[in-house]
Amino acid sequence: MTDRIKELEAAALAIDPASLEAAKAAITESCEEYIRWADLFSRRLETVEPFGLHKFARALVLTMLGHLPTRPGTCPFCIQYGRDKSCQGCGYGVTHERCDSDTSAFSRFIEAFMELGRVVYQDITANDAANETGSDRERESSRESCCHPMNSKQQLCEFIAATTESARLMQKDLPTLSTMKLMEKKAAYLDHMISLIPIGFFSAEVCEQRRIVLEALEDYW
Repeated sequence: MTDRIKELEAAALAIDPASLEAAKAAITESCEEYIRWADLFSRRLETVEPFGLHKFARALVLTMLGHLPTRPGTCPFCIQYGRDKSCQGCGYGVTHERCDSDTSAFSRFIEAFMELGRVVYQDITANDAANETGSDRERESSRESCCHPMNSKQQLCEFIAATTESARLMQKDLPTLSTMKLMEKKAAYLDHMISLIPIGFFSAEVCEQRRIVLEALEDYW
């Protein structure tokens, strides 16, 4: 066992059962909410025309990102050492630097993660612009030009199915996880869900920002 693993295990062992269960409950809720939203998106997808797929993909990905366990309430360390304790004694802070430090593992991840959300939200294509502000001819042109084989309903169906299954598995595994295993599972879950983003629908900027987030996740736990 390496010194690093020993440090992480010591930090995890200091978490009390109440904090661990509170984090699990919050993650469970986020998984359940995403599964409900994914089902709604799945049913809505059937009626989306080709020229609306990019806008649909943006909304879908933003919904997925918004339901990932990145908030303090999904972290047993934040629950136990946050608020009135001001992170004093937090083992995550000891092993990864305090989360409010600009150079901490969490700060690097969450800043990259928020930037990913921003670039997805602002990823407006010429097709979107034509359909929102253009003439009938421009709209018709956008309908024809956006039917790229990568931008297919099948890709989005697969994304919905894969992310839903991942959320279900996360939810299923939670009850038996120790703090150490929970943190490992969270990191893997975040990595997997973000990796599933269908980048064929988005610009190179979104693709690059996704890479930056996944790189930052390597130090998450």
